[in-house]
Amino acid sequence: MNILDRIVQSKRREVDALRAAGYYQAIATVSPLESVASMAESIRLSPTGIIAEFKRRSPSRGLINGTADVERTVEGYASEGAAACSVLTDTPFFGGAPSDLARASRVAVRCRLPLLRKEFIVSREQILEARMLGASSVLLIASVLTPCELADFAEYARSIGLETLVEIHAPDELDRVTGIGADMIGVNSRNLADMSTDISHAMRMGDEVAARCGGAVIVAESGIGSIEDINNLRQYGYSGFLIGERFMRESDPIHAFHVFLTCS
Repeated sequence: MNILDRIVQSKRREVDALRAAGYYQAIATVSPLESVASMAESIRLSPTGIIAEFKRRSPSRGLINGTADVERTVEGYASEGAAACSVLTDTPFFGGAPSDLARASRVAVRCRLPLLRKEFIVSREQILEARMLGASSVLLIASVLTPCELADFAEYARSIGLETLVEIHAPDELDRVTGIGADMIGVNSRNLADMSTDISHAMRMGDEVAARCGGAVIVAESGIGSIEDINNLRQYGYSGFLIGERFMRESDPIHAFHVFLTCS
């Protein structure tokens, strides 16, 4: 069983347990936190196109940053010119929590910074939870969902006011995501099966994704280490750039973001 299989198996058990405990029924009865609309539009209008990420750990690298504060980091990302912020909410493998998203939302509304819930979505309940916690959009990973689930989850997200970032890696996954109305298509240069990263993978896929996905914002994910990488990726149709570990591995992610923009 590869890393992605283990994560998804764990997530399905987690969702089943929360469902049985009545957690999702409970959150559906409270008022949702305010969110900042349209991550896709924010990326289109942004000079940087950068989706900065708040992530404490990863299965491949272990602990990345155990001290950064989510609210301070989100506010700093906004002040430095991020187009959006991705917040990891998985606990066992990434050290995050839904409460991180709720805390980030209170700051993001003030800063007008859209938030992406970065999670391994396997149920409608997680999408509703994202809305209640103040997300603007949710991540749907094509390789862990059936075509019917992808279409259903994308439609359900739209129905409750969320945008979708649909992530692919393998070229054959493109057939499964065209026509479902995704607001954003992400090409992950990291192979989630073994966590290896090759940014040229996104470059090879960019033109075809842009041609086949209509007006969707095309996002490059993983392996981006410099402004030069971003400029190269723009030539292949990308306008969004999800960057996490490049900033979070430093003791001060905000300063790392500033240095990235001004010195790389």
